[in-house]
Amino acid sequence: MMPQSPAPGDCVRPGAGLFQGSPPKDPREGPHQNGGVWCHNAAMRSQCVKATIVLFLTAGSASASEVRPIAEVTALLRDLQGRQPEVTLRGAVIGADRAQQELFVEDASGGIRIEVSAARTVDSAGREAATIGVGDEIEVSGTIEPGAFAPSLRAARIVRHSQQPLPPPRRCATDAFFAGGEDCRLVEIEGVVQQVWHEAGSLCLEIEASSRLLTAEIPASVVDLVWPSIGHDPQALVDATVRVAGPAVSVVNTRGEILRPWVKVDRAEWFTVISSAMTFMKSAVPLESIAGFRPVGEQGHRVQTFGTVIHAIPGRVLFLQNGHRGVMVRLGAEAEGTLERFIPGDLVEVAGFVDRSGQMASIRGAAARKVSHSGPPTPLGVLPDAILRINAAAVRGQPLSAPGDYEGCLVSFRGHLMQSQPTADGGVLVLRSAGVIVNAEASAEAFQSLETTELGSFVAVTGVASIDWDTPPQQGSGATPQRLRIVLRSAEDVRVVKTPPWWTTARLATVLVASGTILAMALAWVGVLRRQLAVQSRLLAAEMRSRRDAAVEFEATLRERNRLAANLHDTLQQTIGGIGFQLDACLAAGGGAGDETKRHIDVARRMVGYAATEVQGTVWAMRSLLLAGKTLETAFKDMVDRIGEGRGARISVAVDGAFDDLPEFVAGNLLLIAQEALHNALRHGKPTVLGVTVGTDGDDGVIHLRVEDDGRGFVVGKQLGASEGHFGIQGMRERAERLGGRLAITSRPGGGTIVEATVLRRDYDAHLDGDV
Repeated sequence: MMPQSPAPGDCVRPGAGLFQGSPPKDPREGPHQNGGVWCHNAAMRSQCVKATIVLFLTAGSASASEVRPIAEVTALLRDLQGRQPEVTLRGAVIGADRAQQELFVEDASGGIRIEVSAARTVDSAGREAATIGVGDEIEVSGTIEPGAFAPSLRAARIVRHSQQPLPPPRRCATDAFFAGGEDCRLVEIEGVVQQVWHEAGSLCLEIEASSRLLTAEIPASVVDLVWPSIGHDPQALVDATVRVAGPAVSVVNTRGEILRPWVKVDRAEWFTVISSAMTFMKSAVPLESIAGFRPVGEQGHRVQTFGTVIHAIPGRVLFLQNGHRGVMVRLGAEAEGTLERFIPGDLVEVAGFVDRSGQMASIRGAAARKVSHSGPPTPLGVLPDAILRINAAAVRGQPLSAPGDYEGCLVSFRGHLMQSQPTADGGVLVLRSAGVIVNAEASAEAFQSLETTELGSFVAVTGVASIDWDTPPQQGSGATPQRLRIVLRSAEDVRVVKTPPWWTTARLATVLVASGTILAMALAWVGVLRRQLAVQSRLLAAEMRSRRDAAVEFEATLRERNRLAANLHDTLQQTIGGIGFQLDACLAAGGGAGDETKRHIDVARRMVGYAATEVQGTVWAMRSLLLAGKTLETAFKDMVDRIGEGRGARISVAVDGAFDDLPEFVAGNLLLIAQEALHNALRHGKPTVLGVTVGTDGDDGVIHLRVEDDGRGFVVGKQLGASEGHFGIQGMRERAERLGGRLAITSRPGGGTIVEATVLRRDYDAHLDGDV
């Protein structure tokens, strides 16, 4: 429901306050008699309400302490876009919900819920007040909230003014009442009681008024006072015409939509029996005429009929049949017959209310009593397609289905079991009979016995027929029967006439599908393996080419280094030696030369000696890379001894693993990487301690080389590279990658440097080494 608008008739006159005076109880009572203006025209009333809201929103002097009518406050919430304003209102307490800590407060304009859990209560003199009761006139200050259905007020302060008699409940318009427009107001309404039950100590009545349902709740304290008027038998109220009054509240769903009104009858004088019920004292009508034409009917009262029980759900539902007409009867809560166990074949008399909400009329809120027993009922033998055809023909032109529509009747037919499906409350057997698919619904107990029935079996089925239509009944007689459902009473309603052959269509289809699936999976697997083999072959070929290139390059490098070493030895080293010899001769022949000349010649002689030593070391290094029958550990130690000779740094070597069969080109590349890393460290890092570690992971073919120093370190990525003429790091990385590995450098200024190379060894490396 939308928030309540101000009561009809309240509008604003120039110079007058908001909602002057009190509204009339009914628009038909004429103009307002207390200074206001009654708006007879609906449009005028709407403009009045809008003007009121605008004035309230724009009044700069308005404050939370200003007392406002309830209708004005509830209407205000719609225009505040989620804000929760502080307001003050005044009204009379007409009811309370102590469990929820809520009060129902009403003034002349409307009603509202007050949430009082955090409120401070005082009297008019400002003293703490003990409690607030029904009839108290209170002034409440707090914040407006949307509420579950209608706006509510979360009270911060309550002032109790006085105790006043409640006004008499007012007769409300049924449309507004059932739409929730009378929420939290003291109302009075008449209707026919259709059900009575006990709930949490209270007596609850389901009442029909103007073809709609409401619930009236009579607390236990009031029930004791109204016992005499109902003869101490709550079920005697069913079908009685009563008048109830009290605060109206709304039962809503999780969306905040009203389901039905609920009236709290808190006083004995608010409950009156206008006319008593007469269960089983009326003349019975035939089962086929419960909702037929009657020139004079009793609006909202029970109809009395009779029939034979064909199915019973204890305490809840009876299925009655008379000839070709069947009717479903829902028993009322705590009504007569709910504790009796009816069985098929019982002739019963029922009194209940006609329910026209479905395609076919049924009875609800019924009382039932057994008259006699005539033996098990005989089902009507009819095929499902005949039932659908008869009903379709009746819709197209025939006034009535003949001999009957079979809805709610006990029928029997034969068909093939196609499928069984469990459901939340039992299960469904899918049957095919004469080309028509029928769903047979079974209880959980019955389905447990029936679900093992072999699919494809030819079965005889007995059950209560129910027809599904394609359009709701409210759309007139244009509905068409779509499918037939059968309600099974027990597992005995399905009898196997003939079991299917072992080679059923389903089994044959299963075998074919399984065979086809296996074949398809095998073909798919072969295809996947072929693709994987092709991919792996290409990868292996590429890797072998790369490693062969590495081996070839290594051999070429060795040859070139040997050639360069020979050239350096034969040319540059000899030239430097000759220069040194000439300088020595100059020193020997220059006896008369000055001291300055001797000093310069001596410096040049020392420089030539240093250059000769460097060239000799370079030549030796370039010619000593091959293992030449040595182990990998020995080769690394020889290299370290040669590089560290004459240096102040201490260099250690640790080789862990078996490398006896390591190919020459793999070992040589590892030596070259380690040699370059050591040269770089000694030349640029100025370390004192260096370590070379070579290890393997065992059988996985991975070799780890680690060169670590405690030198100056550098920022990785900021070092000079190939573009500046420094090729050391690039060369190490290329050698590692050609062996299927990678190179990683870790360093920081002042923290030393770690060079880690990870390379792979392959089974075919020996062949590559031999081929090269």
